[in-house]
Amino acid sequence: MKIQELISFIRGRVPGTYYPNSFPKSNLAPNDCSAVKLTGGFPTSQWTGKKQPSFQIRVRGDTNDTAETEERAYKIHEALMNLTNVKIGSSSVVIIRAMNSVPLPIGVDENDRPIYSMNFDCVVRP
Repeated sequence: MKIQELISFIRGRVPGTYYPNSFPKSNLAPNDCSAVKLTGGFPTSQWTGKKQPSFQIRVRGDTNDTAETEERAYKIHEALMNLTNVKIGSSSVVIIRAMNSVPLPIGVDENDRPIYSMNFDCVVRP
C-alpha cells in the first residue's frame, strides 16, 4: 500500500483535500485539509507474509473553527473504522481498525487552526 493509493481510497469515502505525510507550508493550501502518513505498523509475518501497516490522519480546520474540524474528523473516523475486505491499490485489506475510540484534538498550529489526529492499523493479505 502506497501513500497516494491510501489517500485516493480515503478521498473516495470522505471527499476533501488530502496531502501526503504533512500539511504544505504554502499559504496557498486550504485551511480545511488533511494529512495522511504511513506510520510503519508491525513486521511482516515471516511464516504467512501477512502485513500490518498503520497510518495516521491529521485533520486541520479554519482558524478557531474547532466544531467543523471535529465534525470532519469524526466523518473520516466513522468511514474507516472496522472497514473489512477492501482494496487499497493492489493491497487486499482484511480490516482497518481505529486505534483510538474518537479523533483526538492535538492543539492548534501557528495560525490557530485546530488539528485532530486519528491512528489506524490494517491487516493486509499476503
